[in-house]
Amino acid sequence: MILFAGDPHGSFDHLYPFIQAQQNVALIILGDLQLTTPHELEKLAQHCDLWFIHGNHDSKTISAFEAIWESDWQSRNLHGRVTEIQGKRIAGLGGVFRGQIWMPPNKPLFFDPIHYCQYCSQEKIWRGGIPLRHRTSIFPSDIETLEKMQADILICHEAPRPHPSGFSVINELAHKMNVHHIFHGHHHENFDYDSMVDTYSYQITNVGFRSVCDINGGYLLKGIDER
Repeated sequence: MILFAGDPHGSFDHLYPFIQAQQNVALIILGDLQLTTPHELEKLAQHCDLWFIHGNHDSKTISAFEAIWESDWQSRNLHGRVTEIQGKRIAGLGGVFRGQIWMPPNKPLFFDPIHYCQYCSQEKIWRGGIPLRHRTSIFPSDIETLEKMQADILICHEAPRPHPSGFSVINELAHKMNVHHIFHGHHHENFDYDSMVDTYSYQITNVGFRSVCDINGGYLLKGIDER
């Protein structure tokens, strides 16, 4: 069984009833883990096969960044690759679009992190590379890497169209990869695509704030962001 979890934002207790109730559960978190240490991932992994992509909040603090990229858990980040999980080829696109890098449909300012570092001032360099904030920014190179691959499912933090805040570049990527389902996080409202996707050859599911759904896009839990 594959389950998809929307942005947990540092709270994971709501996931345990679903991963403890069944055996052989693969849990995929769609970004904004917002960790302070890897401890929560270690606890979850005792009950499931745990995977994730990063969201914008995962480079908001140094501790959030280090919990993913400077721990063994970086190998479970699906960003930029296709991984077979329980017989499904799952492609990952973590992060968000930011105007300082690329805000589609506008032309990108930088192609990849190396290009950014060539033109940014030295004081902006962080740990020998791009600034902490942009460790979760999407570059055109991320899209170019994925569009050469094939997958059954595309998971992303950003939304595709027809979400009001979605990006058609994600739809184009899904089409090139021949995916049949997109799961995304970031937007906390569990947006309903059912009546709006007749023109697409794939299904789209917005797994909202602290929500859980199954591989068919059926919600098992709908969280409410009271903020």
